[in-house]
Amino acid sequence: MTTTTLTRVLFAFAVIVLLSSTPAFAQTPDTGQVALGGDIGLVFVDSVMENSLALQGLGEYYFSPRMSGRVLLGWTNPEFDDSDDSFRQVKLLFNVAYNWEGGKVHPFVTAGTGFYFVKVKLDNTDESPDGETRGGLNFGGGAEFFLNSLTTIKAEGRLDIVSHPSGHPDATGFTLTVGVKRYF
Repeated sequence: MTTTTLTRVLFAFAVIVLLSSTPAFAQTPDTGQVALGGDIGLVFVDSVMENSLALQGLGEYYFSPRMSGRVLLGWTNPEFDDSDDSFRQVKLLFNVAYNWEGGKVHPFVTAGTGFYFVKVKLDNTDESPDGETRGGLNFGGGAEFFLNSLTTIKAEGRLDIVSHPSGHPDATGFTLTVGVKRYF
């Protein structure tokens, strides 16, 4: 999938969500509140691979109105530049997020650690190398735009810094996403 096609998909998704929303008003997350969400976006990876679609889901628990812990499960499968081989990545991340009250817009920063399950997938063969689990750190930020008291559109950028054994592809990358988040 090309970057132009992904950009069009992201734009269409954002327009549909915005047109189907109810009038917005501020929502401050409360202590003990839970939120679930899903994102779609692009991951910008090592120069030997193509940028790729990124999908992720998250669960979040608010320790206070400003501080939360979240678990994120993500997937991407960038192809190598010179072949149809790919480098599948499944990410299980654990983050702490801090947000600021901004009325209908809540900017936030996030940092954490995680497990990166990676595997080279060879095209035209059933014999791909074994996958491996790598550790890493991630840092990011973004904003939530409240559509109503319980639903937000979320835009986020995140840098994943992943351990990189010699002779293996690098899973480090920058991810830009947009998605929907619902408070319960």
